[in-house]
Amino acid sequence: MSDLTAPGRGHPVDEQVRPPAPGRVLADVPGPGSPAEVVAAVVLAVPGVVRLHGGPFGGLGTYLPGRRVTGVRVDDGGTEVHVVVTATQPVAATAARIQRAVSAVAPMPVRVHVEDLDEPVVPTEE
Repeated sequence: MSDLTAPGRGHPVDEQVRPPAPGRVLADVPGPGSPAEVVAAVVLAVPGVVRLHGGPFGGLGTYLPGRRVTGVRVDDGGTEVHVVVTATQPVAATAARIQRAVSAVAPMPVRVHVEDLDEPVVPTEE
C-alpha cells in the first residue's frame, strides 16, 4: 500500500468520512457555486416566495454546465428575478424584501418580476 492509499494518510475517502471537530462548522459541504445559484438560494429563503418562475414561456433562466437555474438571470446589466409569491402577504412588501436580499449578493440593479400568486399548501388531515 502506498502512502496515498493507506488509511489515515490523506486518502480522499478518509477526509470525506472523518467527523468534524466539536463546535466546527462543516466547511466540506458544497455551497451554491455560481452567482445565479446564490441568488436563487437567497430568493427562496425570503418569506412569501413560493418558487422561482421561468417567465411567460419558461425560457428565463441561467444555463450552467449540466443544469439550469430557472427564474434567475445575472449579467453585466444587473440581476433579474422572476418569482411566484404567496397571496397571503402583501405582494409589494414581498418584492421589496426580495430586492433587498438579492442586492446584498448580486450586481445592481435588481429587477424583481412577480409572475404569479399562489396559495400556500396546507397539509390536510386524513
